[in-house]
Amino acid sequence: MKNEVYVVDTQKYEYDNSKYFNPKKYYLEGLDIDIKSDAEIYDNVRKLFMSMNLDKNNIGTKDWNPFRDFIKKNDKVIIKPNLVYHFNTLANEETDSLITNFAIIRPIIDYTIKALKSTGEIIVGDAPVQECDFSKVININGLEEAIKGYNEAGYKVRLIDFRKNNNLNLKCKVVSLGKDSSLVPLDSYCNKYAIPKYDLKEMHEHHKKGIHEYLVPEDILTANVIINLPKPKTHRKAGMTACLKNFIGISSKKEYIPHHRIGSVSCNGDEFPEKNIIKEVKASVRKYSYKNSKVISLIVGGCSFLEKKLKINKYIDGGWYGNDTLWRAILDINKLVLYADKDGNMSKRPKRIIFNLTDMIISGEKEGPLAPSSKKVGFLIAGFNSLNIDSIICKVMGFKDCKIKYIINGYDLKKYKLSNSNVFDVVIIKDGATKKCKSNKINLNELNKKFIPSDGWIDYLLEEK
Repeated sequence: MKNEVYVVDTQKYEYDNSKYFNPKKYYLEGLDIDIKSDAEIYDNVRKLFMSMNLDKNNIGTKDWNPFRDFIKKNDKVIIKPNLVYHFNTLANEETDSLITNFAIIRPIIDYTIKALKSTGEIIVGDAPVQECDFSKVININGLEEAIKGYNEAGYKVRLIDFRKNNNLNLKCKVVSLGKDSSLVPLDSYCNKYAIPKYDLKEMHEHHKKGIHEYLVPEDILTANVIINLPKPKTHRKAGMTACLKNFIGISSKKEYIPHHRIGSVSCNGDEFPEKNIIKEVKASVRKYSYKNSKVISLIVGGCSFLEKKLKINKYIDGGWYGNDTLWRAILDINKLVLYADKDGNMSKRPKRIIFNLTDMIISGEKEGPLAPSSKKVGFLIAGFNSLNIDSIICKVMGFKDCKIKYIINGYDLKKYKLSNSNVFDVVIIKDGATKKCKSNKINLNELNKKFIPSDGWIDYLLEEK
């Protein structure tokens, strides 16, 4: 595993995809195609790849191909942006803090095309939340128009909705982690697993004592390379979302992803901390959400009304720092992304290469992932190790990575490791200057952008201890 993390301070804080940009007119190695995208961000991504010494011997020539070392002819390459939802549910907020901007996706597609040399397969895909209108989200950032442009120019690029419920022809496989699941310690309480607005009956069929299964597109399992393009932001249930959490979007059914355990901590749940009769009634009734019952809907609606009226709904649906479920599912998904073979069986060695480029030109703070407030950061962060990048992004947000459970526990994995070490090189690039340091000796003031966490995490993540 390559452990280095590269941080570029672009000092650019907005996107402009309004003009057509043809890389061939500016760069010797550029792909000859006109597509609307931000030329300045494209240039920053290109310089980042050079700073990473990708295809070092050919930099500055027409033969330079930054993905040459890890994308080979005939490979299948999955490009995985974050397309979580088609609008920001926070009033008057745009989607810049919500979804991966096409300005970041564009150079990735271009250099993947160059690396494959008219062979192999390129798929841009994601599994947003169930209520997301896929046609709208790919229209918002110009992704639909761009993919059409590539195909009309003779470059075959497919765009796929990875949600099985929306794409019935999607071929999927069930991947079983069994005793190697990070959820195993919770087996005694598996009947409490939940995720709002999804069929819990199906969840409990695939997550019970000794059984932990996830539904994954066959395209993911047959991929040679996955290029992960997350939109880092704060997150109500996980504290933050970046590279590792973005892979929840390769699950074809979110019904397979436990997000919290119903009820209070005192009742072996982690939905909310304190025991409260109204919340407990609501939680117990929601266990039967797969039943189409007007009575259940009335009870849940009545409880929600009382929660709001009595101001006792600060922590809902496991949206607080005591959530002890979701981080385990995040680690499970990342184990299988790295180690599951084409047949869905877990292997002893990694089966594919993962490259990450995070879009932090504009990030999101406060009530992410669906209602984030814009946070202008200006960073591009890249590397081959998802866990290490998330550790650095945590520091960029101003949080201690030991307080994000999927990060700290990710480093403790004994089987299906996600990183060789929690000490690695960090390369910071700003104003053309490069500074290299160890992750445990990094100057936090140099990176800290002081994000405001979600309400359920704010006291925990910002406390000094």
